[in-house]
Amino acid sequence: MKKIKKWRQYELILRGPSNGNPYTEVELSAIFRQNEHQVKVRGFYSDEGVYKVRYMPSSEGRWEVKTISNVPELNNQTDVFECVGPEEGNHGPVIVSGKTHFSYADGSGYIPFGTTAYEWALQPKEVRKQTLKSLKLTRFNKIRMSIFPKSAKFNTLEPEMYPFEGKPTVITDGLFDYSEWYPKKIGFDFTRFNSVYFDQFEKSIQALDQLGIEADIILFQPYDHWGFARMGKENNIRYLQYVIARFASYKNVWWSMANEYDLMDKVGQIDLKSWDSIGQTIQDEDPSGHLTSVHNWYDPPVHKGNRTNWYDYSKPWITHLGVQTDEVFFVPQWISEYQKPVIVDEMRYEGNIDYGWGDMTGQQMFDLFARTILRGGGATHGEVYIDKPDTLRPIWWAHGGKLYGESYKRINYLKDLMDSEGFKYVIPQAITGPHWELAAGARPDKKKILIYFGQNHSEFEWLDFLPDKKKYSAELIDAWNMTQKHFSDVVTNDTYTHLPMKEYQMLLLTEKN
Repeated sequence: MKKIKKWRQYELILRGPSNGNPYTEVELSAIFRQNEHQVKVRGFYSDEGVYKVRYMPSSEGRWEVKTISNVPELNNQTDVFECVGPEEGNHGPVIVSGKTHFSYADGSGYIPFGTTAYEWALQPKEVRKQTLKSLKLTRFNKIRMSIFPKSAKFNTLEPEMYPFEGKPTVITDGLFDYSEWYPKKIGFDFTRFNSVYFDQFEKSIQALDQLGIEADIILFQPYDHWGFARMGKENNIRYLQYVIARFASYKNVWWSMANEYDLMDKVGQIDLKSWDSIGQTIQDEDPSGHLTSVHNWYDPPVHKGNRTNWYDYSKPWITHLGVQTDEVFFVPQWISEYQKPVIVDEMRYEGNIDYGWGDMTGQQMFDLFARTILRGGGATHGEVYIDKPDTLRPIWWAHGGKLYGESYKRINYLKDLMDSEGFKYVIPQAITGPHWELAAGARPDKKKILIYFGQNHSEFEWLDFLPDKKKYSAELIDAWNMTQKHFSDVVTNDTYTHLPMKEYQMLLLTEKN
């Protein structure tokens, strides 16, 4: 009997017809049964007459498999396998735990320390290799990445291949023009998938899993001149079914319904009322119930200070908030309001470009990141450094490649610090009263509290949010210079704490017995 490790991929491979259009004409699924529990899983056409059904078992024991198909040679095929315990280091998929935070399925702690490299999986081999090499130097445990290529400034090179059969009707000349988002003619057949394209994307998911990184897969996005954002409802649903059938058996997969879903409405691609159907389809099709969210557009003149463009995150298919904002002070409020985890998936980027979303200093990027984490959220880093206008050099935010900034090093330091001090998740502190200047978070047992003062450099701090009659020893941390030393004073909530007048300081408090 086959043995499949818990939270790893079981795959049933079958031979069937290759004539006609197997993507639309052949229906294939399988019932996976363990005792009284059963789940129906959609299969997919792999190419050259090969069909596959994949599943990620999450409980140990014997499983029986039986296929259902409208094609005789694919119907009533059976198999059995045994799901055995996971290998060392396999903690399972990330799940929502305790409503408002995350963990791995085995209970291990997980706080999202993310980054964005939209098209890294679609780049030439050498760029992909460099991206993975760069990721090994970081502590990022999640990356936002798009299935479809992106057409925008600094993204003007055609990909090496495309997700569907056909060819583009618009070829860029190295300069970006917004009019390209309104193609007059589409040259792709959205009913025929390019399996080689999805094979490469799949290998990127696998490579991330080997590094312990979650693949937050963006299913739709507006930056498009090929027509992939204008496929129509029927093709959108077929595409979702295919992608989920291929990738849902990987434990490190998350779904992001869209990058900037509301911008897609504004440019005439997918209207706002269609997103509920997309979310419902993801929920119905994914047998493993991976984490799912959606990402909003950020337009400060219109949306600063309000959430009118946010998706309704109370929907049952939404597991967590994935928002674009730099108003991170409100993360605890949103967690409380929605009773779901919050990830600030885009808070502007460290970089040197001529857009306000991509010209933050490394200090500003780290500041927003640290404040988000210590207010109980997940955070996502981004970097957009160019060497010249209209550069063709890979940029991390879009293509991956090399990291040129400074914030990721301090994010590494913060992740290592919190891991070493047992922060499985963060309980936000200092969320009432006049505490705009700092961010503070406790580990689950509240025996340790990490306080971050950011760019402020007050000499005296009244930490009145600490519990009454508790005394704390402390370590003084210079987060930017990544140093730590003993803090001689005992810290309480009823007296001033005297600090050096310096930016980017932290206090790591440990409750005294």
